[in-house]
Amino acid sequence: MELSKAGLLSSIISLSALSVTPAMALDIKVGGQINRAFMHVDDGYSENSRGLGSSSEYYHVDNRNSPTQIHLSVTQKLLEGWTAGAYIERGFYEDPSTEVSPDDKSIAGELDQRITEGFVDSPFGKLTVGRGEGAAYGAGRADYSGTGVISFRHPALIGGGMYFNETRKSLVTSTNRAGAITSIEAPAPDSNPNKVSIVGSIRDFNFEGRHDRIRYDSPRIGPVTLSASAGKGTDDASKDDIYEIGARSGLRTPGGRALVRIGYSLAKRDLEGPNAPRDTDVSNYGGSISWLADNGINVTFAAVNRVEKQSEASKTANLTHNRSELAKFRYVKLGYRPSRQHAFDVHWGVTKDRNKVGDVGTVIGAGYVWSPKQMLDIYAGAKIHSFERKNWATFSGRTSYDLKYDDITIVTTGVRLKF
Repeated sequence: MELSKAGLLSSIISLSALSVTPAMALDIKVGGQINRAFMHVDDGYSENSRGLGSSSEYYHVDNRNSPTQIHLSVTQKLLEGWTAGAYIERGFYEDPSTEVSPDDKSIAGELDQRITEGFVDSPFGKLTVGRGEGAAYGAGRADYSGTGVISFRHPALIGGGMYFNETRKSLVTSTNRAGAITSIEAPAPDSNPNKVSIVGSIRDFNFEGRHDRIRYDSPRIGPVTLSASAGKGTDDASKDDIYEIGARSGLRTPGGRALVRIGYSLAKRDLEGPNAPRDTDVSNYGGSISWLADNGINVTFAAVNRVEKQSEASKTANLTHNRSELAKFRYVKLGYRPSRQHAFDVHWGVTKDRNKVGDVGTVIGAGYVWSPKQMLDIYAGAKIHSFERKNWATFSGRTSYDLKYDDITIVTTGVRLKF
């Protein structure tokens, strides 16, 4: 259930004003952050170059890598080794970096439910109920680099709403019934089925995101914690039941330490009719590892696959270019963190077959974060997104598409203030 901004703030103020006596043994914490950024985009997507707006734009955004938010936690000791608590987190998204675009530069703010959960932690493990992270959430996002606020694992969280410009080398070829070419021309601007955004080209497939679930986390078994969850999809009405399992570990290694995470999710969607576009089951599987050397050098790898099979009736529809049934995300980051105040990275990521077989979306970038105080992060980064789609034709073969796309360059700088 959503809360209004006034209602949420009133609740937080009321809880903060409580006189906490030793008998209550309550630990109440209120916190949050403001994360605003300046984003400059060169995408070639202008009125004279097959799109809208200017080929170069700048935006004031809320950085969705780590968005503006407020949170409240309440914990209480029940008995020796047993603790109960609740956690509420809301995000305030105004001009979100995932959604701004040349024809929508300013987006009104909204209050978004991120987490609303209660838990009991005991020597036998932790049981959590409510809206939050499933057991596999974040399995592909282990990261010791310290640059997540600018170089996050999901590359489309900054600039995801930007569209790739179809260059003037793009061609649409039409033929008659005899197979003779009748025309070769550029596609109509902004109107063909190959219009692709950054978020449509690259994604890290984070195991169905946050949703309503019941989750169990085991006590540490050696260096490993095991997790399992079952829940219901809330952001997409077609996702009905969601099941996840995961494992994570943090351990010392020769010359440093490592984070290891693996996960698997299965979403059963409630689709109706024999011509439903996709089968009911969607699964994600994969993981990540990040290693931090004692001298601050760190290396991170991630690999996540998404299986989303087509129904027989819609594998090609009216196109010879099949929709994808197996999408693959791969990511590598090399970082240097000489102290808690400075962190650098360079990274590369790719998603293959995101929507159609043969689609390739890539990103290459670099980031820097300066943290002079625990409450303050000042950051900057630059990245280049590329996209390729193989030639395809309509099922009749009368029209074929050979499209080329310009790269998109994004430079971002911002400030995160935590409280």
